[in-house]
Amino acid sequence: MTARQIIQEIEALPAEEQREVLSSLQERLKDEEATYGTSAPVVRYLDHEAARPMIKEILTEHAELFRKLSQ
Repeated sequence: MTARQIIQEIEALPAEEQREVLSSLQERLKDEEATYGTSAPVVRYLDHEAARPMIKEILTEHAELFRKLSQ
């Protein structure tokens, strides 16, 4: 079942049951915050230009592996 399907199922519930789902999700978020110190892992992206030197280094360092993977 996809997330979209789950959302549609929740939207089809009576208001009281929707509140129960929301309450459950809020409790899970509180538990996650207590465990990890944040409500969700932070995803950071590296600018393409900043990554360029690292890409070259990785490709050079692991050239043999990339050759094998390309076969």
